[in-house]
Amino acid sequence: MKNTRRSFTLTEVLLVSAMFAVISLAVFNAFSNGFKLWARGQHVMAEGGMSIFIERIAEDLRAVVTISGIPFKGDSAQVSFPAIILGPTDSFGARSKEGTGSQIGAIRYSFDSSENKIYREQATYGQALKGQWSLPVEVASLIEGISLRYYFKADRGLDVKSQTDQGIPVGIMVDLQFMLDGQIRHMRRFLLIPVGGAL
Repeated sequence: MKNTRRSFTLTEVLLVSAMFAVISLAVFNAFSNGFKLWARGQHVMAEGGMSIFIERIAEDLRAVVTISGIPFKGDSAQVSFPAIILGPTDSFGARSKEGTGSQIGAIRYSFDSSENKIYREQATYGQALKGQWSLPVEVASLIEGISLRYYFKADRGLDVKSQTDQGIPVGIMVDLQFMLDGQIRHMRRFLLIPVGGAL
């Protein structure tokens, strides 16, 4: 009696195993490269968000004005200052039809360590005198910490302070700490204040 069952030869089994290994390697490489690209994108996104925050606060610091009633105050995690802001116009004033316009007010940046976010608030001059601020707007996230240092003119160079409540500094050193690839990284920028040191 003849055996009529067909089976795979050793060559066929080895050929299929080799094809499976090549396809598995290609799929693994695709996933590995995709993960590397995602990680690189996260890195760029984190630094990009912090760069946007730095540019935003630098723009606000260029709009600082000297005005009575609203002092320049700051510590290592928060700063508030008088500035020209874009806000709602007085409904009874000459510019009431404009709706919004440039006016004297105050701006405050603060770091919330429980949420790892930096918020920006603003107030018109009248609101700032009363301590009434707008709703906080998130301007940076994924922040592990922030350190603000204030530079004032001194007889011989600059005097560095970790907090201030008198006078406008020449500039502020902003040091942002953020987590990337399991390590704490820093982004530091020195921001000039045009009217700083005039007092």
